[in-house]
Amino acid sequence: MNKKILVLFIVLISVVVPLVSSNDYLIQILIMSGINILLVLSLNLISGFAGQISLGHAAFFGIGAYASALLSMKGLNVWVAIPAAGLVAAILGFLIGSPVLRLRGHFFAIATLGFGEIIHLVLNNWVDVTRGPMGLSGIPTPENILFMDFSLKSNYYYLILVVVLLALYLSITVKHSKMGRALLAIRTDEITAKAMGINIAYYKIFAFTLSAAIAGIAGATYSHFILFLSPETFSLPASINILLMLLIGGIGSIPGSVLGGLFITVLSEYLRTFAQYQMLIYGVLIVLIVIFMPKGLSGLLHKRLFFSRRPKKENSLLLKRGFGTNESTHSSD
Repeated sequence: MNKKILVLFIVLISVVVPLVSSNDYLIQILIMSGINILLVLSLNLISGFAGQISLGHAAFFGIGAYASALLSMKGLNVWVAIPAAGLVAAILGFLIGSPVLRLRGHFFAIATLGFGEIIHLVLNNWVDVTRGPMGLSGIPTPENILFMDFSLKSNYYYLILVVVLLALYLSITVKHSKMGRALLAIRTDEITAKAMGINIAYYKIFAFTLSAAIAGIAGATYSHFILFLSPETFSLPASINILLMLLIGGIGSIPGSVLGGLFITVLSEYLRTFAQYQMLIYGVLIVLIVIFMPKGLSGLLHKRLFFSRRPKKENSLLLKRGFGTNESTHSSD
């Protein structure tokens, strides 16, 4: 009940922010936070749920962005171009995932890294279509719906909010479904999962395809907000940044995806004056998270909100029994 009330409270605050604030800079940060949250949620499906670390996720982000931008510039309605871009990213995710997901561990990570670099080179060198390093400009904004002008940041914010809420609902549904349990088993031990009769290839490919589709939608919404695309936006540092947000938020945690996307987006705005030290700061931050908060911000928040509220006697009893400590593994033996 406490969790439901907290979620409703956060959604209510998200809805009223543009109504109580006319600060365009704040709204822009929130929009970019929403797009980053979509990217982290998409990566969480394959890396958090299935345990497959992807280092080329920015490729699907870029595919969705360029696909939606080019389709809309050819005259297709933006509201059709956005889901079409997600479909294009999903198809490529399926085609790439089918052979690549047969690899494990660092081999899979290297393969996705190579795929990301290939997509970046295509975007940078296919000048006739993408305009290469010159960038793609003249991207239209979504057509008005219900008298809402989406060229206004406050209205575009609500579009992003709706897409994020749908992605959250989809992630929660997957996590608590048969597929979510199968992906958890695969993440824990592939050999045991296969022995239990789980079709490993099917579930991993499905998760990878769905992950690519959400990243493609994120790219499409990004392109129609920024209205200009450059290949450098979808290079390796972007993939590392998405993975960083997932690590800081908490791998496998849906609330962690929200926290990680929001935290890094806001932090990057404050670090603009220290751009040359940004990656150094991120590296130190990752080391601190791994050492002191291995479950990320979501683990820390959960511990503070729920575990610390238990009565002291109950806390001491739980600790004696080994709950919340490594002793639980010894007691089960």
